[in-house]
Amino acid sequence: MKKKSIAVGNSSFITLIEGSRCYVDKTAAFQPLIESGTLVDLITRPQGFGKTLFLDSLNCFLAIDMENPGSTAKQHQHFKGLKVAENQDFCRKYMGQVPVLALSLKGVDGATFEDAYRALVQIIAEAAQAHAYLLKSPRLTEENKKLLRKYQSLDFMRDPGNIDYASGFLRNMLFFLAKHFDRQAMLFLDDYDVPLARAVSHGYYTEMSDFCRAFLDILKPEAGPLVNHRPVLQKALLTGCLCGSKEGILPGINNVVVNTVSSNNMHLSSSMGFTEPEVRALLDYYGLSSRLEDVRHWYGGYCFGSSEIFCPQDLLNFCEKALASADPRDFKPGNFRLDSSSSRCDVIDEFLSFLTERDAERMQTLIDGGSIEIRINQELRHSDINRHLSEDFWTLLLFTGCLAIAKPVGDRKYLLRIPNEEIRDTFRNRVQARFSIENRSFTAHGLKLAEAAAWGNASGMADVLAPLLRIYVSLRDTAAIAPAENCCHDFLSALFACASNRINDFQSNAESGDGCADIVFSSGNNPNRFGVVIEIRRAAHPEDMLNAVDNALKQIDERKYAECLRRMRCRKYYAYGIVFCGKECEVGGGKLREID
Repeated sequence: MKKKSIAVGNSSFITLIEGSRCYVDKTAAFQPLIESGTLVDLITRPQGFGKTLFLDSLNCFLAIDMENPGSTAKQHQHFKGLKVAENQDFCRKYMGQVPVLALSLKGVDGATFEDAYRALVQIIAEAAQAHAYLLKSPRLTEENKKLLRKYQSLDFMRDPGNIDYASGFLRNMLFFLAKHFDRQAMLFLDDYDVPLARAVSHGYYTEMSDFCRAFLDILKPEAGPLVNHRPVLQKALLTGCLCGSKEGILPGINNVVVNTVSSNNMHLSSSMGFTEPEVRALLDYYGLSSRLEDVRHWYGGYCFGSSEIFCPQDLLNFCEKALASADPRDFKPGNFRLDSSSSRCDVIDEFLSFLTERDAERMQTLIDGGSIEIRINQELRHSDINRHLSEDFWTLLLFTGCLAIAKPVGDRKYLLRIPNEEIRDTFRNRVQARFSIENRSFTAHGLKLAEAAAWGNASGMADVLAPLLRIYVSLRDTAAIAPAENCCHDFLSALFACASNRINDFQSNAESGDGCADIVFSSGNNPNRFGVVIEIRRAAHPEDMLNAVDNALKQIDERKYAECLRRMRCRKYYAYGIVFCGKECEVGGGKLREID
């Protein structure tokens, strides 16, 4: 770590160093990564964990200075005092000595493949323009330079008829670099899987995967061009969210190592994200050492390999806002990415839309602070998400940082948990949104329930509740888990709240007669206005449910819960006993009664 000020979201190594910004040193991972002996390294991490900054810092360390080839003055200036500078042999061999082609595919998006293609060729043209010095290379032929000029022309590249030029860009540019510098080149590709993720959501996955397969063909060394009898590619480093080894875009690449959130590579596990010693040092540097437990509770809890990891983006957000507050020691942590980053919410929302009964139970366990055992699909590809398989969803939640590994328990099996309070808050927010008036689907169920209650249709009420209960996730206080009966009460209250245009005078725990009625409301207009009284019970065993319904109805009578309906100008009412047992329910009553 060096420098005083914080720049949240800045992924430019040079900008951070030259602008006196906070930089947490991750350069110790350079040597084991570069000298691993593998042709392709693929590192997957959730958003906000520093993938882009790591790649950019590595690029700045390795890349040849185009203005002064052979000079390492800039690298010595920028990396002075960082861990990689201590390894003099590695620095002499690699620092400022490598032709590097670096691209980010983060911006490749569009409603159609044509739109996404235009965004991609914009990146291609800018990358070709950044290497314009190659046009003066004595080692490149005129045909080579003619092709380079085509890549530099955005008008030329945007023509859909020139898509073959775009798909061959990596192969040709790496060839140009290797030929000009007479040495093998390296490829850094950040967010390599973003085009595929966007293609799945917009419906042109097949076209995009076909293009990406050709675009990344250079990763197969036997298929690539040679310079002085050597493959032009020395090493490729890709980062993304999913490994996608089954994606169909990396076929035939045998010498590839994938490092995911569940991998055990000790050199790479802490290369992205902050370790606890780094967090302690950062907090000490800014005079926030007393806030360690707060940031661990809110932004820690991840485990990559054997390292406990904190989320950098969230931690830096906290530090920046705390230092700007009136009292940094009392500044309250919060959810900094609920609004600014929708990808996490999108993943959770997608999952909640296809919950099975078993998944809902698992989700409840997580919300309540527990762990669940899941078999992870390590080769999950973006196109798999549309299958809506449980294993794929849980895997996606893990790889996107919504869940964390508690511990491995077997072959591809892990105990998973919600890592921290920020993620728990996100889950609670999305669950609440799912079971709220704003959710049209949930609102429709609420209307059906109210209509059934207004017609004395107890079995119809049960028909509405049964399938919903199987996928309901309650928001209980993990510090003191609320009784299950209270959760069912909340569930029913939320449903009836959705029917505000069908019912009136809705009250929960309404004082009436000799006690408090669980739920009361009125419906209809004078002189046909009537009321509804509901008593909620919880049964320990399914065989006890019918007796519990009878007892609930008896309690409504004995304690005169219908008394409050007089104030609502009701003369008659329906009484219901609703009993829950696990994910099952019984509804009894429905006979229209006179108010005594």
